[in-house]
Amino acid sequence: MSFDESLELSRQLRPMLPRLYHLSRRRIPGWDLTASQSSVMSTLVDRGPMRMGELAALEGVQLPSATSVVNGLVKLDLVERRADPADRRAVVIDLTRKGREQVDQLVERRNQSFALLLERLPEQDRKLLQDALPAVVRLLSLGPDTEDLQQAGTPPVVG
Repeated sequence: MSFDESLELSRQLRPMLPRLYHLSRRRIPGWDLTASQSSVMSTLVDRGPMRMGELAALEGVQLPSATSVVNGLVKLDLVERRADPADRRAVVIDLTRKGREQVDQLVERRNQSFALLLERLPEQDRKLLQDALPAVVRLLSLGPDTEDLQQAGTPPVVG
């Protein structure tokens, strides 16, 4: 496949990805959390316990903003602060049992809802999606890489 063909595939596929994501989320909305709180919860699910500075960096916010979000989640008993096993002077942020249970319940409800959507597709379409999964996993493993764009003199574009 040439770069021009990959570019055309990108033009067709990329705009669908957020729509697919939002389709899944809209059918089963989350609990009453702010977008920042939901993002922190997702980061902790994906990455596990971490120090506040690392969390702030991953969330793309300053430390005081991350602290404020975590404080709200602590009050809701969804996350907790505890001593870092590697350095008792430091603190790590992690989900509480209640937080983990709520995330697990929400994920399962969304999986079931999305399965109902998939059931509405013809069997052949579901098979095509299943066959594409390994390629999607490999694509996600590549991560962000702006080096090729920068070498070509093209500024990175977000969105």
